[in-house]
Amino acid sequence: MRSVIRLAWPVVVQQVSFSMVQLVDTALVGHLGEDALAGVRLAGQIFWFAQSGMVIVGVGATAVIARNVGAGNSERASRTLGVAMLMALAWGITIGVLMWFLGNWGLGMLGAEEGAKHQGTVYLSAAAVGMPMWSLIYAGNAALQGAGDTRTPMVSGIVINIVNIVVAYTLINGSGPAPELDVLGSGAGFTGSSIVGALLVLGILASGTRIIHWYPWQTFRVDRDEARRVLNVGVPAGVEHVQFNIAFMIYTRIIASLGTTALAAHGVTLAIQSLTFNVGFALSIATTALVGQSLGAKRPDLAEKAAYATMRYSLIFMIALGIIMMALGRQITGLFVGGEDAAEVKHIGGQLLFIFAFAMPALAISLSLSGALRGAGDTRAVLAIMAGTAWIVRLVPAYLLAITFGLGVPGAWVAAIMDINTRSLLMYLRFRQGHWKHLDV
Repeated sequence: MRSVIRLAWPVVVQQVSFSMVQLVDTALVGHLGEDALAGVRLAGQIFWFAQSGMVIVGVGATAVIARNVGAGNSERASRTLGVAMLMALAWGITIGVLMWFLGNWGLGMLGAEEGAKHQGTVYLSAAAVGMPMWSLIYAGNAALQGAGDTRTPMVSGIVINIVNIVVAYTLINGSGPAPELDVLGSGAGFTGSSIVGALLVLGILASGTRIIHWYPWQTFRVDRDEARRVLNVGVPAGVEHVQFNIAFMIYTRIIASLGTTALAAHGVTLAIQSLTFNVGFALSIATTALVGQSLGAKRPDLAEKAAYATMRYSLIFMIALGIIMMALGRQITGLFVGGEDAAEVKHIGGQLLFIFAFAMPALAISLSLSGALRGAGDTRAVLAIMAGTAWIVRLVPAYLLAITFGLGVPGAWVAAIMDINTRSLLMYLRFRQGHWKHLDV
């Protein structure tokens, strides 16, 4: 379907840009040593957890705004946007404060050794300042995508990435008159790019040139009906995000017990792996918008066609990426590591990418159909599936394979493959039931 491609390709660019923010940080601090690399990647785990509130707002706003736009009610969609931006601001301030004061404790809970914990804390202290702006970017882009505008978020993603590269590179290495701040410069790059990106997104939303319009002077007026609708859809998605990230932190803790080299290889491979999600995740976001708009227009048949079309496109792209990872995993990992232990990190990273390639078809199906279910408001089913597979199918086998049977990080990643494949099957069965066609949002 043309509408799927039209909505999806800008999201691919946007998601690549957002993934590149942390991937660039990983590459730029990689030459600073294992402690810096492991610390920044562990800080990335805390970032994922911090996004739980953003997911509540983002998923809820996307689904509700899509329904409103599909029903031809742009004025109500704008009220939803206002509620979403207020929620996003409140969450961004809260999580920024928590990261500033509790970042060191969080890294310790993840099993970071002293050197990595120190470097990760330095990064988080600088990045925490930008969290309110990052939260506003997340919510604003989600709202635009729900309204069918994926190109504006794409532009903001490109701008954010460019600013991050320039600021982070300059401050990490001390180029020109700038001081050499090492890991602190990486966190400052994130904050600087978040400020610029938020100003751009807010300016566009306030300009009145889009389907939805943000009115800054009404920021603190709460439309309770729209807030309830956003939370009704978004809270299960946020709980899903929280529980998965707690499970993933435990998963990371298992890997951290294998040593800093294993943790560094796991971290850099995760950063590379995040890029492979982008095509599937972009198609998932497009499906969320299309399903929501189709259901708002009382056309569940179009919603179903969009979901299956997305799944087919996603399978093609993800399988191709899996083949590349199998063939070039070691070489790809080598682009992001340096220092004394680079050879071992590169060797383990190549193994992990080869293993993960076996998850790509299932990941394509899972991302596509979970996006469709979220667009329909069936977020409680997605929560149940994600929780069941993460805690039962991933964590228990990860410990047994990595620790008990001595397979190390590759064993833990085999457990992740089991999780993704099981999740994919359950998402498919839930979607086939068709219950999502009759939900009120």
